[in-house]
Amino acid sequence: MKSLLFVLFAIAFTNLAGAQSLLWKISGKKIKSPSYIYGTIHIQDKRVFSFDETVTNAFESCDAFAMEILMDELDQNEIKDAMLMKDNSLDKLLTSEQYKILDSIVKATTGSGLLLYNKMKPFFLSSQLMQMNMKQDMDLALDLYFLKKARESGKFCFGVEKFSDQINAIDAISLKEQAEMLFEGLTDTTGNNDVEKLDEMLVEYMNFNLEHLFDMTNDTALPAEFNKAFLIDRNVGMVKNFIKISKKHSLFCAVGAAHLPGDTGIIALLRNKGYTVEPVIFKWIEE
Repeated sequence: MKSLLFVLFAIAFTNLAGAQSLLWKISGKKIKSPSYIYGTIHIQDKRVFSFDETVTNAFESCDAFAMEILMDELDQNEIKDAMLMKDNSLDKLLTSEQYKILDSIVKATTGSGLLLYNKMKPFFLSSQLMQMNMKQDMDLALDLYFLKKARESGKFCFGVEKFSDQINAIDAISLKEQAEMLFEGLTDTTGNNDVEKLDEMLVEYMNFNLEHLFDMTNDTALPAEFNKAFLIDRNVGMVKNFIKISKKHSLFCAVGAAHLPGDTGIIALLRNKGYTVEPVIFKWIEE
């Protein structure tokens, strides 16, 4: 089983095999054309911001922007509640020896002991630790960058799903499983560490080696309930809302790249509903 740190990043790319681009134009039926969907990554590494003017022009041509969740309108108390365990804690989910080991690792990474994160769900702790070890060249993650640009240019802004949809999907992984994956990821000394693996995945992404990327991210160890809730069920809801919005506005929609491909992905779901979905080829700008 891959570590939770690796899976968290990998989930942004799963099932990309066969995709031709991250930017797709949607037209047909009653969609206000052109509308676009762009596969994003929630990271601050400047490499994923180096798309050419093809992506920029598509964004600027639309009068509305959408992302998975409209992050600047979220209730901060709701976020906090979703990240915390109500009737459990890390010291209960881990053995005393495991807790002691993770405490030293977390202290070395963050400067604070595990006690500070004792009530945080292991999934979110993994996410925080992963972000701390990744490049943060830009002020905002890619999807939030697009949101900021949309607000500055006066575009209509929407979310294509609810915050609860994502939280329910994460909660499909039991806390015990999350804790085990967290411990495994932080203590695994075999092969490359998670940061090196994640960087390798990003390089493959930037090189459009999508089949190889799929091989790297394909992990059947995650609970089937999680995969269904996190990808399949959410894709259906996002497509429904994308269509609803794009019938009124020309829309640029930024969603995690994992949601685009596959038989149950956004691209296939839109095509099955009779819409024309075409890849828009672009290049990365070399520095």
